Amino acid sequence: MFDWLGASVWRHPWRWVTAWAALTVLLGIGGPSLERIVRLRRIEPASLLPPDEPYNIAVDLERRAFPELASRTRTVLIFERDNGLDQADYDYLADLTRRLQLAAEPRPERNRGLAGWRVQSPVSQPYLRSRLVSSDGQAAMIVVHSDVNYVTHRCRAEVQRMETLARAELPEGLRFEVTGEGGMGRDLADAAAAAYRRTTWVTITALLVILACVYRAPLAALVPLLAVAASVYAAIAALNLLALAGWAISDTEKTFAVVLLFGSGVDFSLFWMWRYREEWLAAADSRQAFVSALGATGPAIVTSAATTIFGFVMLTSADLLPSHNAGRALALALVISAAAAVTLVPAISRLMGGALFWPRRAERSAPGSRRGLWDAAADAVTRRPAVVLVAVLLVLVGPAWAGLRVRYHYDALGVIPAGSSAARGQAATRRHFGAGELFSWSCLIDSPAVAGEPQTDRDRARELTELCLSVDGVQDVWSLFRPLGRTSGRVPAGALARPFYVSDDPPCMRLEIMLDAPPFSDRAMGTCRRVLERVRQWAGRGLEPASAAGRKAPGSTDGAPVHATGLTPYILNIKSVSDADQRRVMVLVVAVIGLIVLIWVRELAMMVCMVAATLAVYAAALGVTDAFFVHVVGSAGIDWKVKLFLFVVLVAVGQDYNIFVVSRIRQERRRQPPAEAVRRAVVRTGSVISSCGLIMAATLGSLAATGLSLLQQLGFAFAFGVLLDTFVVRPLLVPAFYLLSRRRGSDGVARLWDDSGL
Repeated sequence: MFDWLGASVWRHPWRWVTAWAALTVLLGIGGPSLERIVRLRRIEPASLLPPDEPYNIAVDLERRAFPELASRTRTVLIFERDNGLDQADYDYLADLTRRLQLAAEPRPERNRGLAGWRVQSPVSQPYLRSRLVSSDGQAAMIVVHSDVNYVTHRCRAEVQRMETLARAELPEGLRFEVTGEGGMGRDLADAAAAAYRRTTWVTITALLVILACVYRAPLAALVPLLAVAASVYAAIAALNLLALAGWAISDTEKTFAVVLLFGSGVDFSLFWMWRYREEWLAAADSRQAFVSALGATGPAIVTSAATTIFGFVMLTSADLLPSHNAGRALALALVISAAAAVTLVPAISRLMGGALFWPRRAERSAPGSRRGLWDAAADAVTRRPAVVLVAVLLVLVGPAWAGLRVRYHYDALGVIPAGSSAARGQAATRRHFGAGELFSWSCLIDSPAVAGEPQTDRDRARELTELCLSVDGVQDVWSLFRPLGRTSGRVPAGALARPFYVSDDPPCMRLEIMLDAPPFSDRAMGTCRRVLERVRQWAGRGLEPASAAGRKAPGSTDGAPVHATGLTPYILNIKSVSDADQRRVMVLVVAVIGLIVLIWVRELAMMVCMVAATLAVYAAALGVTDAFFVHVVGSAGIDWKVKLFLFVVLVAVGQDYNIFVVSRIRQERRRQPPAEAVRRAVVRTGSVISSCGLIMAATLGSLAATGLSLLQQLGFAFAFGVLLDTFVVRPLLVPAFYLLSRRRGSDGVARLWDDSGL
């Protein structure tokens, strides 16, 4: 197949280049802009969780019971004046409230089809004045409740609209910031967009430098870069089209796509170009060298690409939406990249002719005539394979053991850029209102027994309030018993408070709980769990479930179901789903990659070695990354999303280099005994694979230039893992195991493997 493909590209290079150019232009013309995607999309995921998860059930109940309070995202506009708010400021707040309410009306000609929202303001709802105006009189908040998820493009557009309205006619000297979940999501989206642009240029610059050093031939360096750039452009345009069709594609996925495609695409291109140069230097027939190079490397390139593509496909089995979306988006992008590596790169190289390797055309010395690093590595492996194998395992065991014991953190607030509006707004909220005010969460008891006589309801609210306050970590509780928390003595309770805390249809009671820790912290999650456990025990003592409830949150006892909404319950549910996803995806990734490698090598022991080696590299990369960021950088820990993405990339991409060196061993084995075949394979692939490793490490490591902690951690871990795999596992561990397996009585299997010719 690849001999035919090589012959076709050699005869008709312009046809292949024209086809790629036409595809790229068509996708570029048809691909929509981000603004068009946001404007034309009718539906965007309201939650990162599946519909039947406890948090979504709770939000649905709250929307029916407390429609004016229910939301998936709260955006907080906080206004501040050092010498105290004056009457002009309150007049402005009243006018802004009116304009926000008007903009929230579902009229496409007014708000461009954005979802409606509900506004809470100290001027439109005087009952909440003591909650929304600080006790020092220097700050006030307007809270906007929205039904969109805070990590979507739609939410970003909504927040931009709110900020534009707030800036209009802002009194002189009055400062304001946009914070809460909506502000946080908008600033993270802006940071991700900036990271996408920055990473692209850092990646291209790094590739130019490395390729120039590798080839010392300008045209040879430009060919893979041009071809891969075209495939990246085509892939991003295709993802934009799919986003218009309903796929959820964020700038984070695009950032991953850029670095992964540049890294893997250039690697695949180098596999062919390096072999072409080797064949070209050794033969007078350029056509034969061209076709032979693609025939020799094409199967390895496709197999390597397949391990990575199917690794990402396994991410689509995840229930958590970002993992699922990243899996299908990156798998599609890699298909385009691999296709470019075996068609567009050879076609452009063919058009370059003899000038491709200029000014090195005269260097027709046989490869491997000068001894160097890889000769020394090959000698060590062939003479003492057992010693080399044990030494490599000893190097890996310490970091790998540390990697298995890493503790992850879920603090999304910690990744907000320090100078962002959301961060400044959080600081202002802490100064004037307290840490727990911004990210309170709601506990809902779904039962007719809590929606009856006013005095009975108030007594039950008192029991629940005291129960929650007894839990360590609870800062305050707002309820029918204490409508404004600890400051309730200043305001009479009764009819005004009831709609905030009790619903008759469906019958439900609501408590609003404020914690003394950030919403995503381990302390906040632990406090939330303990509160829900105690409330469920209380609700299990004879409270009748509401007839419309039907569904209970996990952990509910017999009796009334207890639900929770807000950021802390949300992240608890995400953590639960993520843990299950990680176990499922990791098993599937190992299984599918193991199967692909087994089909390729036709030997179970060799497949186990190759997969186990990449698993050890993954664990070691985790351990070193955790040590660096915790003990050197001073981070609280490794972001929970690092674990799964690092696993898929390192286990899948790590097989590329193993497959390439094993493929060369098999080709050499047809003419040489095992030891000599290994020596030649290590020497002749050493430079190209080390160059590919440096390129992949540089491109994936460019994520560290984004300024976002998640991507910085991933970039460091990717770079370390790839370099470890390139310079330790590929040239030492895998060849050493191959030789040892030939000495331990598996000759029959070895002959089948060596003689298969596949």
